Amino acid sequence: MIRFIFGLIIGILLGALTVFAFTMLGGVPNSTLYGPLPGPGTAVVQVTVDARYLNQELNTLVTSQPGMADSQPQLALQAPNVMIFTAGVPIQLSGQTLTVRPTVTMQVQVQDGKITTHVTNISLGPISVPTALVKPQIDQMEGLLQNGVNRAVSSTLAGSGLTLYSVSTSPSAMTVDLGE
Repeated sequence: MIRFIFGLIIGILLGALTVFAFTMLGGVPNSTLYGPLPGPGTAVVQVTVDARYLNQELNTLVTSQPGMADSQPQLALQAPNVMIFTAGVPIQLSGQTLTVRPTVTMQVQVQDGKITTHVTNISLGPISVPTALVKPQIDQMEGLLQNGVNRAVSSTLAGSGLTLYSVSTSPSAMTVDLGE
């Protein structure tokens, strides 16, 4: 149950961040987007979002969810394309409510113009949770995340002639490259 809630939070976060980035891109006048273009297969536009801003948006998004007001979510970015997400998640155990703080590490990349994710590690404090134990939940989380993010990207880029080429992360920002 914890992993599902945590996965749902990550899906909401990445979906919201992607929608925000592409909404901002959609507000740019077309004359800016369609200046002299490099050859096909080359990035034309880069959208970069600062890690501090991502964490502010994440905090607003996650703490607005029922039962998550005190979750203190955090997102850390690392090169190459690593996102580390953690948040306090309340669980019921023998009639008691406990708050655990799992950490999910995932790789983010672009394949065939679509964003894909791969959970590489789940840990609860110093204990690493074998991903094989929660494979169905991970598969479900990744599927929901990828479908939501890619729907947002497709609708934002519809009619623009742009394709998603790559996504990259550094400790300070996430960058999305678009091209023809």
